[in-house]
Amino acid sequence: MELADAIRKRRAVRTYTDRPVDDETIDRLLRLALRAPSGGGQQAWSLLVVRDPEKRLAVAELIIAGGAQYFALMRPQKDASDEEHAAWARDYAETVMATYRQVPAFVVGLLVPRGYPEGFPGGYEDDLISLAFAFENLMLVAREAGLGSVPITAFQRWEKGRLREILGVPEEVDPAIVSPIGYPESFPTGLAPALKRNFRPWRALVHDDAYGNTRA
Repeated sequence: MELADAIRKRRAVRTYTDRPVDDETIDRLLRLALRAPSGGGQQAWSLLVVRDPEKRLAVAELIIAGGAQYFALMRPQKDASDEEHAAWARDYAETVMATYRQVPAFVVGLLVPRGYPEGFPGGYEDDLISLAFAFENLMLVAREAGLGSVPITAFQRWEKGRLREILGVPEEVDPAIVSPIGYPESFPTGLAPALKRNFRPWRALVHDDAYGNTRA
């Protein structure tokens, strides 16, 4: 698959089969992810691969529970009671994320501070952006290999401590992003209706020479 095709065809995959992913394929994803640019050459990152069945299941349950909280916040409550809205969010998270329990691997992107000079501004933000570059590489190489991925960040706002506990991650290391890696039931095409209503074409997002001077 050409790079441009991998970019265009990468989608958030939320339904996976239990088909195994071999070590060679996983290693290739990891090596190419870590070829990403790194602010100051710090390489303030690590990638933690979760393949142990018990830990995989624990991570999946954590994501599904966090997803329920995320969906509850993102969807207007309208006339539902608090209990009804929470129940809807739990059911929806279960509907869209249940196959995370059988995905063969998770990759956790860790921000590992390497130490900037004292008083250096913006070090954490620079490192976090660098980790995002690495994860974009990971997702594109996964798509080229016929594998699904989806960047997951929101659940850590509530569950980061538990994730550290499951994976033995020390307090000073930030598990900033997670993705399942596996073979999808199918790759999504197009945009979901909710996204299509709000999605802006690229010309509306490109400004020439001054903010507001878009090509739309």
